[in-house]
Amino acid sequence: MRVSSLLATVAGASTASAAVMRIAADRVSWSWAVTEWTAGCASDCHYDFNVTGVGNTTAKPAKPSFKAYCSGQGEGADYKACTATGESETAYVVVAKLLPRTNVTNGTLPQPHIQVSIKFTDLDTPTTWWNYTGKAEAKYNQRVAPPMNFTITPDEVFGV
Repeated sequence: MRVSSLLATVAGASTASAAVMRIAADRVSWSWAVTEWTAGCASDCHYDFNVTGVGNTTAKPAKPSFKAYCSGQGEGADYKACTATGESETAYVVVAKLLPRTNVTNGTLPQPHIQVSIKFTDLDTPTTWWNYTGKAEAKYNQRVAPPMNFTITPDEVFGV
C-alpha cells in the first residue's frame, strides 16, 4: 500500500469518528532544516535530502524533534516515505514529494517545489495525532552546483 493511500485511509477513518482540529499556519512557529538537497532530471526528475525539525514540548500542541532522509522521483508523484534517522519523543512518519511543474515561461523550466509532511502522535494526548505540511522552492542542482540547504515552514496544520 502506498504511503499516501495509507495516510489518506488513516485520516479518513480517524476523521469519520473524531473532530478535525485546524491551526492557522501563521500561528505555527516551527521550521524544518533541509540539508544536502540534490535534485536532477534525466528520464524522470528525482531528489534526495535530509530534513530535521527541532522539537518544542512547551508549544501547544507540543512538537517533536525529528530527522529523516528523503529520496524519490517523479514530479506530481505520490508521497514517498522518508527514512527516520533520529529518535523522537513520539512516533512519527515523514513523507515527501515533488509537486507538479507549472507552465514553462519564455522557454525556462520552473524550479522544483518539494512538499514535506510529518504526521506524529500528540505528545500529551496519545489518542490524538497531528499532521504538519510545508513546501519550498529548490533547484535542480545535481552535477551543476553543490548540495543546497534551505528551510521549510509548515503552511497546513491539522489534528484528529
